[in-house]
Amino acid sequence: MADLPEEAGRAVSGPSDWRWPNFTPAEMACRGSGVVRLHPGFMDALQELRRCFDKPMTITSACRSTAHNRKVGGHPRSLHVCDAPQHPGQEGTLAVDVAVTGAAAAWELGLLALNMGWSVGVPKAGFIHLDRRDMVGLPRGLFGY
Repeated sequence: MADLPEEAGRAVSGPSDWRWPNFTPAEMACRGSGVVRLHPGFMDALQELRRCFDKPMTITSACRSTAHNRKVGGHPRSLHVCDAPQHPGQEGTLAVDVAVTGAAAAWELGLLALNMGWSVGVPKAGFIHLDRRDMVGLPRGLFGY
């Protein structure tokens, strides 16, 4: 596994260092390259959101290499990009997409995330985008796409 995240001031060098019980390195990895590189503090915030949500959260996309982001049609300055950060101060991925079934599930998770400092993107159906753009000084938001 390449480039595991630095969290709480220390590098995580392998699965034995992984300390977020509701998520695995494999589900956070880029689906194209296998790279896992997460902005410091991001996984702690995601784990706290999951703890408060108190329901499983299926991650459909987290880390993306620049090439994979381009392949899947991601925004050129996506907060998913982990190998060439797109914003000053960004040290890795700051975004996840979470599978949701129905408007009620999207509403419940989205509202909780907003109240906990996340930015929320709501596409037409199937998943919800959550990011911590505020960790690199970008304004928080709620948006559709």
